[in-house]
Amino acid sequence: MTSRELHWQLSGKEIAVRIEESKGAGTFHIAGQTIPFCFLDRNTIAISGRRIRFYVIRAGNSYTVWLDGRTYHLQRAGKSPLAETSLATRANEIKALMPGKLLRIEVAVGDTVSEKQTVAIMESMKMETALYAPQAGHIAEIRCQPGQVVEMGEVIMVIDS
Repeated sequence: MTSRELHWQLSGKEIAVRIEESKGAGTFHIAGQTIPFCFLDRNTIAISGRRIRFYVIRAGNSYTVWLDGRTYHLQRAGKSPLAETSLATRANEIKALMPGKLLRIEVAVGDTVSEKQTVAIMESMKMETALYAPQAGHIAEIRCQPGQVVEMGEVIMVIDS
């Protein structure tokens, strides 16, 4: 079971959510409540045994979530737009595209990689996603290990050109 804590801004208030999850099922801990969930497919979740359709659209650190007929606009708390911009400009970093678990690292420090080569595989919500080298070069640093839970935007590895 993996556990992560996320902090959101919603209607001007900061909300902390702890998620404990294993293989698409787990528990949300929010506002003193414990809520069981299970992902049924890409857009359906069972919350407390009730099937609910949902959709999520991400724009930087902002998310629009449609859940059970309601729309929520969330902003990741604790990250400034300036920090987000500076992270996005580093073309030699390979970052997690979403929060999830790093399943495999396909390269080692010192390996030569080509642009768009698969360098790692991660899993989020029962779906595997490949991470690709943004440029050709040599793997200079690997900051995460297989099995580790990572946050969206977390640097997985660095490439020297």
